[in-house]
Amino acid sequence: MNSRRLVALIAFISAAVLVSGGAPAQDKVKIRIGTHIAISTHLFMQKKPEVLKNYGKTYEVEWVRFAGSGDATPALVAGKLDGCLATPFPMANAIFQSRVPVIAVHQLLSFGFDGHYDDAAVVRADAGIARFADLKGKVFGVNAIGGTVEQGVRIMARKSGLNPDRDLTIVEGRPPFLPAMVRDNKVQAAVLFQPFYEQAMAKGDLKVLFTASDIYGGPTDYVFMVFEEKFLKANGRAVRDYIEDYLRAVNWSLDNRAEAVSIYAEQWKLPVEVANGYLLTKKDYLVRRDGRMAAKDIQPIVDALAANGFIGQRFDIAKYMDLSYLPK
Repeated sequence: MNSRRLVALIAFISAAVLVSGGAPAQDKVKIRIGTHIAISTHLFMQKKPEVLKNYGKTYEVEWVRFAGSGDATPALVAGKLDGCLATPFPMANAIFQSRVPVIAVHQLLSFGFDGHYDDAAVVRADAGIARFADLKGKVFGVNAIGGTVEQGVRIMARKSGLNPDRDLTIVEGRPPFLPAMVRDNKVQAAVLFQPFYEQAMAKGDLKVLFTASDIYGGPTDYVFMVFEEKFLKANGRAVRDYIEDYLRAVNWSLDNRAEAVSIYAEQWKLPVEVANGYLLTKKDYLVRRDGRMAAKDIQPIVDALAANGFIGQRFDIAKYMDLSYLPK
């Protein structure tokens, strides 16, 4: 082979390698994520991109905020999201009613572990309501109809001898406004999230009626991240890189709490002293540095939902979890 042909052949092979090997490395997967105000790490990912290693390289994110998992998971089922916060009830509906397989890949928020915040139902301190049965004929406020919070209220009603369809009216209210709805007697009880719980209880005119652990018999890995199974299989590397960055943001926030509090307070228009009083402390939900969760700490919710007829069948949550996307 003469030198000209050899040079031409080498140039052709080099170009082919660049085209076949270079293009995928430049492609970024767009991940549409459904989130919630309580998922502080998602905010830190947006506000501190310099902490992230893979963002903008292998993936990018479109963030969409929802009132709760009861809104976010149906959006995933409808094809408007690729991943979102979830709890067992909307997850079960996605799998068994909509026939859209979803897989839980990491923990977001855990309730009641080691003294951490447990979602609390509150009533007015002067309302004369001492136990759930006292809510007969009353109105109960939740963040989203169709979510696990609403089903938990219904389970507590039945435990207390009430028929939730006949003896209780359940209405939806935006989380920031639920405390005021209780104070104004528009609802007589409501389940509160952080940061709204911390603000609401500071005034001293509300009291806790029950917590999530009272419903399910103990602490739970209550909120987790799910992805549509087909998206996971098609974009495994991007999801792994996203989760790796998520955990970087978790650890950054725990190690740089003062800055994290400032970012959170500014974003959600909270007084810094309010955010500082609970965020990333035991007054907040537990967020694990390694993102791990356990089926045994989710299964009691699934079992309670099935026993009360809110999902059509009991299922083994472990079969719909895949922690292999977490960093090794």
